[in-house]
Amino acid sequence: MMMLRATLLSGVAVAAMTAPALGQAPDSCPATLRYADTGVEGLEELRRSFGPFVEVMEEITGLTVEFFPVGNRTAAVTALQFEQIDVVMTGPSEYVAIGNNVEGVQPIVSFARPAYASIFIVAADSPYQSLEDLKGARIAMKDVGSTTGHIIPAYMLVEAGVDIDRDVQILNLGGTLFEALVNGDVQATATGVRDWPGFVERHGEGWRILVESPQMPDDLILAGPHVDPDCVAFLKAVTMEHGERLIDATLAPEGRERYRGAALVDVDDSTYDVVRKAYAALGLSVED
Repeated sequence: MMMLRATLLSGVAVAAMTAPALGQAPDSCPATLRYADTGVEGLEELRRSFGPFVEVMEEITGLTVEFFPVGNRTAAVTALQFEQIDVVMTGPSEYVAIGNNVEGVQPIVSFARPAYASIFIVAADSPYQSLEDLKGARIAMKDVGSTTGHIIPAYMLVEAGVDIDRDVQILNLGGTLFEALVNGDVQATATGVRDWPGFVERHGEGWRILVESPQMPDDLILAGPHVDPDCVAFLKAVTMEHGERLIDATLAPEGRERYRGAALVDVDDSTYDVVRKAYAALGLSVED
C-alpha cells in the first residue's frame, strides 16, 4: 500500500523545541510511526480526517507520522501481521477481531465519549413496548460489523429471547436504514444513540426510543506486537498528558462530532467482553 508522509512541522528538532514534552521518545520507538484507522477508506480521507491529530502527535512525540490506509479490520490485521503499520485507531468490534487474529496487540489509549450506546427506534404509535414484542418484525440495522448499529442490537435481541434467524428479519441497510423506517418498509431500526437528535430533527416527533443499551466500550488506539513496550508506554504517557489537545485536533475536521465531550483514558480490556459475548452469542466469526 502507498504511504504518505504526514509531517506538518519542519523536523524533529522543531518539534522538540515547541512540544511541552514528557521527554524525548525512547530509542526503541521507530523514527517514523505508521498510523492507520480501520474506519476510514483511502489515503486522502485519512489525511483529511486525521491531519490535525497527526500534527499534534508529531509535535508532542518528536516522531514523524506517516498515514497508512487500511479501511477495514481485515486489512489492518494483515498490515499488523506483516509489521506494515505501528499504531491503528479502531472501534470496539474491530479491536476484538484484531486481538483474536494478531497475538500481542498493545492498547495505548481509549476515547471515552458520552452517549455511546445502541437504541431501537419505532413509530410513536406502534404497539411495541419491548424487544420481545418485535417478534415478526422487520428491523433495519447498519452495516454488518457496526458495534452500535449491528453487533450490540442483535445481541440485545438474543438476550431478550428473540431468535434473530426465525423471529425477526434483520436488514443491514447501512445509511438507508432511517428511510426504510420512515417509509414503512421496516417496523424498527437499530442505530447509535447519537443519531437520535438528528433523526427527530429530520423526521419529526412521531417516533420514540423503544430501548437503549448500556454504555458501549470505547474506540481506541493500539500498537502492534512488534512495537517495543517502552515505546508503547511513552506513547500512552504523552497522549494522556496532552489529551485535550488531541481531542480538539480530532474534532477539527468536519464530520468528527461523535468525539465531542470525549476524553483519553486508560484502556480497560474487560469492558470489551460484551462485544466478545455478542460475537459468541450471534455465532459470528472474529477470524480474519
